[in-house]
Amino acid sequence: MKLTKRNIDSLPLLETGQVLYWDDELPGYGLRVTKGSKTFIVQRRVAGKTVRATLGKYGQITPDQARKLAVKNLAELVQGVNVNTAKVAEKAQGVTLEEAYRAYLASRDLTANTRNDYEKAMKLAFSDWRNKPIKAINRAMIERRFDEASQRGEATANRDFRFLRALLNFSMEKYGTPDGEPLIPSNPCNRLTALKRWHRIERRTRYIEPHQLKAWFAALEHKPEDSPHRNTVRDFCVFLLLTGCREQEAARLTWKDVDLDAAKMTFQETKNHRTHVLPIGPWLANMLEQRQQDRTSPFVFPADNKTGHLLNHRLAILAICKESGVEFRLHDLRRTFASTASVHLERSLSAYTLKRLLNHSSGDDVTSGYVQIGIEDLRESMRQIEDFILKCAGLKGSAPVVKLDTVSVQARAASWSTDLDTAR
Repeated sequence: MKLTKRNIDSLPLLETGQVLYWDDELPGYGLRVTKGSKTFIVQRRVAGKTVRATLGKYGQITPDQARKLAVKNLAELVQGVNVNTAKVAEKAQGVTLEEAYRAYLASRDLTANTRNDYEKAMKLAFSDWRNKPIKAINRAMIERRFDEASQRGEATANRDFRFLRALLNFSMEKYGTPDGEPLIPSNPCNRLTALKRWHRIERRTRYIEPHQLKAWFAALEHKPEDSPHRNTVRDFCVFLLLTGCREQEAARLTWKDVDLDAAKMTFQETKNHRTHVLPIGPWLANMLEQRQQDRTSPFVFPADNKTGHLLNHRLAILAICKESGVEFRLHDLRRTFASTASVHLERSLSAYTLKRLLNHSSGDDVTSGYVQIGIEDLRESMRQIEDFILKCAGLKGSAPVVKLDTVSVQARAASWSTDLDTAR
């Protein structure tokens, strides 16, 4: 039939499936009728393959407008141009940083923390670039913005622009020009590398020394009346110290992943996306058993917030610093665990065992792929680490180290008073 308004109006919508109606006067021009719509299309073979392109829905465009579009698209198809590919490439020319960012998130399996860092970068560092076409972001803009961000914090600037570099690398492969070339010929963030503008950030090395553990554990036992969640934070700190786990991996631990009968626990959401199974030492098992008896949440370390688990605990940590005279942050507990395992045990652990305990990726080490260390192989190592820490804390047997600290707890605590008061 000829695709006129009268003929199109006479065609009923379908219950299921689709029917194609072709125009008598213009070969390759047609109408697709489905359950909910009537859509104008063109179809022709290009390079031996059938190419079908959508022109628009009936009601949004008229039959006359559709016929003119059909003539234009069929002419391109006759010349061997895949109009679908050309449309995608044309649209890519104007893709914005925000659109690329959303596509990047959809293509990645990211942790909540990583997503949060990326969102902060988009809001704080690149908020005025969100609606800017990515091909308009040039090297000079990158250098200027990096300098501005560095004034607020060098480590933060490095982190935000590494994220932007990854996003633009993704966009180079995701979006192309009509001739199939990358939309961005090279990543403008490469200027920071070429000019050596990245900031050198010294790696943190702070950890709790063996002679500090007694004062630290003593401060954990203090239970102020105005801190209802202090017990949870206390147990959380001890848990991190005795397992070496990352803060967020431990915070998301649920009771269904803790098997006290088998004395093991499983961390499902990890930084390297690899399930991490650890044995539970005797002292830690007792602590978890007591927590399990009073549990009111699926999380081992619950909190009254939108996540349901511990998230914001800066005040509690500063309070422990003040009371113990030991300055630390939660990641320092992971370093303390690693230092204990690699330095202080009577029988040092192999590098492969330490990697397995900390759930570090093997990287390019081919040999480590052949060395298989099971959970029972780790149990004795975990027991040794737990024993050493508890002895230093005065909670088990005699301390294996001499207390070297001569500065009073009160004197060291004073240095954090201002921080604690300001945070409150």
